[in-house]
Amino acid sequence: MTQSTFEFVRDNIAATPFHQWLLPELTNVDEQAGSVTLHLKIRPEFCRLPGRPELHGAVVAAMVDISGHAAVCAKLLHSVATIDMRVDYLRMAAGTEIVAVATIVKLGRTIGLVDIRITDDQKRLCAVGRASYVTMNM
Repeated sequence: MTQSTFEFVRDNIAATPFHQWLLPELTNVDEQAGSVTLHLKIRPEFCRLPGRPELHGAVVAAMVDISGHAAVCAKLLHSVATIDMRVDYLRMAAGTEIVAVATIVKLGRTIGLVDIRITDDQKRLCAVGRASYVTMNM
């Protein structure tokens, strides 16, 4: 039996110890559109300050990278390495979860470029990111 693309990407995400702590959940792989969706339940240790609901920016940045990586992995069916990443924070992410939707802009022989949108549980846009990945199987 061959592994589905969804299973491959889910297992690839789960193999990283940091991701095992963060616990992002892959909920959708759209192979046609070159996009993936990940959800992250917000836990108190992810927040900027004790007792405050605002998510720390590093958690948002991690979701940008993880979801961008997952989008490229879904197309290539092998793990990739991040070359560069930027995040524009548009509003504080707060609530019970954030959702990352990553869509491939261009997938070349050596580099893949992905755009990522992060929304909160009220579907408000909190951050946008762009990341590039090495596409060669290393």
